[in-house]
Amino acid sequence: MNLIDLLYKHRRSEPTILLGLKLFIMIILMACLTGYLVVVIIDVKQDSPFIATSFTNVDAVPLPGMHFLASYNFSIVDCRQFYLVDGDIREVECSLEDTRVYYDETTKAYFGVYTPSPNVLFNDLMKSLLLILTINEDFTPGITQEMTLHAFDSEYDIYDKHLSELSVYDNSILTLNRYSVEPSQIYDFTYSRVIRELIKPNWMNDFGVPPTYEQKSNIESTLLGGPSPYNSTDSSLISFMIQPKSKNVIRIDKEVRSKTYLSGLGLIGGAWGLMAAVYAFLFGANTLRPWGAVQSYCCGFSRSTQKKLKDALPIIPFFDTTHNDNFKNYSPDRELSLAERNELRISGLELFLQEYVVDVHYLDGIRKTTLNSTTNTINDQEAQNMKEEFDNINTNTTHSTESTVTQQQEGFVPPNFTQNSTSNNFTSVKYD
Repeated sequence: MNLIDLLYKHRRSEPTILLGLKLFIMIILMACLTGYLVVVIIDVKQDSPFIATSFTNVDAVPLPGMHFLASYNFSIVDCRQFYLVDGDIREVECSLEDTRVYYDETTKAYFGVYTPSPNVLFNDLMKSLLLILTINEDFTPGITQEMTLHAFDSEYDIYDKHLSELSVYDNSILTLNRYSVEPSQIYDFTYSRVIRELIKPNWMNDFGVPPTYEQKSNIESTLLGGPSPYNSTDSSLISFMIQPKSKNVIRIDKEVRSKTYLSGLGLIGGAWGLMAAVYAFLFGANTLRPWGAVQSYCCGFSRSTQKKLKDALPIIPFFDTTHNDNFKNYSPDRELSLAERNELRISGLELFLQEYVVDVHYLDGIRKTTLNSTTNTINDQEAQNMKEEFDNINTNTTHSTESTVTQQQEGFVPPNFTQNSTSNNFTSVKYD
């Protein structure tokens, strides 16, 4: 399906109206292909990555960070941690950096924070952690003691970020692990760690270039609570039994682009093949092209290939159909000789091969080059012949004049005998 060849000529053995039908179908197919190309481009620009989930083994899992919010004034006066390590319970008192409470003027609320030590990890030896917080409350009787708990992965804690700084991913995990808790309760907090690999924005991603990723982590948790067996006279205790669902396996959520210009190119190629098949079904297959873009359009390869063909072929096959008069001179009423019939048969075979089997436009360049070379040679030869004739005329004229002078000197020609040297004809003869 070649629009250029279609506009260049039509098959001499087909009706002219078929050319118009081919052009009409070709325009419709090209319009459909152009519309599909626009759809593919828009689809790539509006593509949203999907999430490919996998699981990977790790050596350890970090503890989560916890944030407490209350409408009343409270403080964490004591913090104790009990680690279950290799079957033994080890008590470790929290440092001053692990817990803190502050008041936010914007929200008119009190916030408490528990930040685990970065060197404390759940692994094959450390199974779980019992966290006991002693809370000093100052609230009006009749108001609920309920507090709001937000849990985040300790390596990516976004709780203190401003709303304007939150990304789309941050907003998706902001309330993912939010619970309501109360003092004098013990809670079983289990969680699993998730690593999200986000594609960094880049214009090259649209073209199918492997993207660069930014890793962000979060947790997915469950919380179950009940009355605490531990009580205090002047304060309230809130306890958390923290343990991961898996200490050696985490989930990886990776963003993957499904639509790029490279994949769209494959779709366009498929659409082109389908349209070529439709065109071939309606009008038949095109002629074969033994020579591609390299032999046809690359300067060095094109000239060398044509020169090689010219030297290898004793005669350039396939006559020029635009100047062939064999069929015009053919008359069915006149009986042809054997040579004429063979020439007519060969011409018909070449015409059929040119229009239905092989695309021989490439040979036209060799034919034109040969024709131009032959024409130049003939012109040069004719010019040389004309020059030689002119030289011969000049030589004969000079020789005739010299002979007349010699005869006068020797007495063979009278002195009053004259000759026109330019016309080489006798103009007048006088005798004394």
